[in-house]
Amino acid sequence: MRSFEERKAEIFLRSENRIKERKMNRRRILTVCIPLCVILIIGSAILPELIPVGFDQAEQENNAQIKDEIGNELDYSVNDEDGFDGIEGAPESDSFSFSLTWGCYGISSYDSKTGRLVKTSDATHPEDYVTTYYLTNEQKQEIYNLISELNIEKYPDEYNPHRNAVSTPYMTLILSVKADGIDKTVSCPETALSYDANNRKGQKFLDVCKAIEEILTATDEWKALPEYEFFYD
Repeated sequence: MRSFEERKAEIFLRSENRIKERKMNRRRILTVCIPLCVILIIGSAILPELIPVGFDQAEQENNAQIKDEIGNELDYSVNDEDGFDGIEGAPESDSFSFSLTWGCYGISSYDSKTGRLVKTSDATHPEDYVTTYYLTNEQKQEIYNLISELNIEKYPDEYNPHRNAVSTPYMTLILSVKADGIDKTVSCPETALSYDANNRKGQKFLDVCKAIEEILTATDEWKALPEYEFFYD
């Protein structure tokens, strides 16, 4: 049998071996972890420099677009009553022009290209009711925005915003637009004398025409013209 001293020495030796093994394991872990930490620190400092400028913004815009495409508030139904995707961008002086004829029997008109503003063509001396007015940049931009939202290309060349409703007397509206490759005229002859339509698409057209009229008739040049000579019941 082994003596007490021999057993004691064996236990001590095993203990020493365990301690040495633990130390070796620690060294191995440190040998792996320290380089890994250094790589992570250096990588976090260099990575933002490698990402193209605007990457985050582009990704955010893409996410926003995806949200829009699945949003509950957007209407993607194919409906002739709606008009979207109109003229884009700011108008250029040479690329955007319009003309509008409006009123009872179409007696008033304006051409942005020539500046010719006619209050009425139904007078004993119609030349007295003609003046020249050129839109300011702000007015031109406002009218351009109105027409852009209308998307005039989706309207037929001859159109009744009141869905075949007529009245006596009747009203004529003719809107012509030239901009960014678009050359379109929408004529509404003998439509009901009202700016309240019974459908969404017609109301959009009437609202745009009415807004343009209000801009033109609010000018000092329009107000300086004589009062109407004839009125219709």
